[in-house]
Amino acid sequence: MKTFFLGRALREKILLVLFAALALLIWGSSLLGRGQKRLEEWRSARVELATQQTWLANSAAIDAKAAAATKSLDPAKTLNATRLVGELNAIAGRAGLSADINSQRSERTDQFAFHTVQINFRRADLAALLKFYGELAQRSPYIGLEQFSLTVDRASPGQLNASFRAVSAELGP
Repeated sequence: MKTFFLGRALREKILLVLFAALALLIWGSSLLGRGQKRLEEWRSARVELATQQTWLANSAAIDAKAAAATKSLDPAKTLNATRLVGELNAIAGRAGLSADINSQRSERTDQFAFHTVQINFRRADLAALLKFYGELAQRSPYIGLEQFSLTVDRASPGQLNASFRAVSAELGP
């Protein structure tokens, strides 16, 4: 290799050195990127481990609070997904709103089932939305709001478009 390199003209030597330096630079930047990614993954795993250890260390207290919460809930007032949609339609009707309810999703745990629905109101007035919210708040903790967004309707500036994400808790079997 040495004789090959020394036997080249100066211009070829410079080009070979530049080519080798460029290859080393590309390889080094790739190595650095992979190293940073691994370091980030390691830090993320360390944070996740600390979070899991905190949950495990407090599992007795969490179980006790969940049991106390279960005892304080009236099973007759908890709502499954179908009853949640019906109840939200009834509340919207009493508030004078026409609800578009979609995106139903359910998550089950050992003690609870959480049902989530998306409720949209188009061209509603503020008083009706406040009435809907007030009636919904009376149903707490059986129905709760997880997300809410409110925008002015462009076609009719006096009207609002609202989007709610409601969650109900159902006691598990």
